[in-house]
Amino acid sequence: MRNFNTRFRLRDTDKQIRLVYTWFLLIMLAGFIFTFVWAHSMTDLSPKGLAQHYRGSDANFGEPMSFGQLAETTHFHLFTMPVVFLIMVHVLFLTMASPFTKIATTWMSFLGVTLDLISPWLITYVSPVYVLTMLAGDIMMTLGFIVMFFIPMREMWFHKKALDYNSDFDD
Repeated sequence: MRNFNTRFRLRDTDKQIRLVYTWFLLIMLAGFIFTFVWAHSMTDLSPKGLAQHYRGSDANFGEPMSFGQLAETTHFHLFTMPVVFLIMVHVLFLTMASPFTKIATTWMSFLGVTLDLISPWLITYVSPVYVLTMLAGDIMMTLGFIVMFFIPMREMWFHKKALDYNSDFDD
């Protein structure tokens, strides 16, 4: 896989550009944490809780998710999740991480997104065993997110710059 731009690297940018990327990454981190907390509050992130969330439960008089509810959720996630991960991958590719790390993180993250998108349908209409597919996808997305957050942050703020720019904005 050829890098789309080998001249622009995060560690070589001035402080203002690094602040913009940092702000973006911090907002993504806040969104990721919020999503995790919300999902935990709804399902305990347990196989049983996930199955009950999608298939309903006699214990709490929960109805299974309807086709319309699944379609609405899937529609929203189909447009947002790939875009968020595409931007995060883009930021990772601006680092000096190894090609293997970049490619493995990209594929792991997008496989996780795919599993997360199809799992609700499989849980609801096929079998509750597919909660394991959802959890596997969530783990892949989480690991990918951690890599795509920490490598750029480390490179922007804790590595010496490769080039010594004398910018008026570097203070």
